[in-house]
Amino acid sequence: MFQNRLFNMALIIIIAISLLGVISFVLWQTFLSPTSQTANQDVKEVKVLSAKEMQEYSVDTGEITTNLLTNNYMIIRFTITAEDKNAKAELEQRLPQVNQVIIKTLAGLTPEDIKGTEGVNKLEAKIMNEISSLMQEGKIVQVITTKRVLS
Repeated sequence: MFQNRLFNMALIIIIAISLLGVISFVLWQTFLSPTSQTANQDVKEVKVLSAKEMQEYSVDTGEITTNLLTNNYMIIRFTITAEDKNAKAELEQRLPQVNQVIIKTLAGLTPEDIKGTEGVNKLEAKIMNEISSLMQEGKIVQVITTKRVLS
């Protein structure tokens, strides 16, 4: 079986190509994939606020009642935490814009989108990103849902 030179060369080439393919796949999954690059970029130093600072830098949106995409309505309330006093002051001044962002975000959702812990977490993250894009001085640290009634 191994006395034929042509067969031996073909076998060596197939093994080499397979080995290169496996090595390429492992390198892609560990270093070069887009998901690993975005995961590395998303790691940021998060300033941990004490409970007193959280209370000091938080703004309550009040109850917001709005329709969802499926003509259901929702009563919701958020507490938004800024990173410092300047960011809180700007957040208070932009409260009408914040309410607009919340209403627009909810208007495009269905009750299934908001179900469960995962749905609420996605909603909070989406609202946090939208409000952060509005902010010019400072950033939003956290958005907490303090009331949620779905009908």
